[in-house]
Amino acid sequence: MLMAQIDSNQIGIVIIIAGVLWLALILTALYHLSRSTSMSFLVKLLWFIIILMAPFLGSIIYLFWGKNRNF
Repeated sequence: MLMAQIDSNQIGIVIIIAGVLWLALILTALYHLSRSTSMSFLVKLLWFIIILMAPFLGSIIYLFWGKNRNF
């Protein structure tokens, strides 16, 4: 039986790619939030705080649910 050997370089590359994708997700959510004209300042501020306090989950919730809603 052949076992694949995973070295630290491969793990490092996977971690870097995941980090870049995570950062891109957060920046995309913040960009859409900043360009939204249908939200009041207080709603934008609330979404901004949510995205900063829970970056992964907050960004996903905003992009799938929040950006298409009128508050």
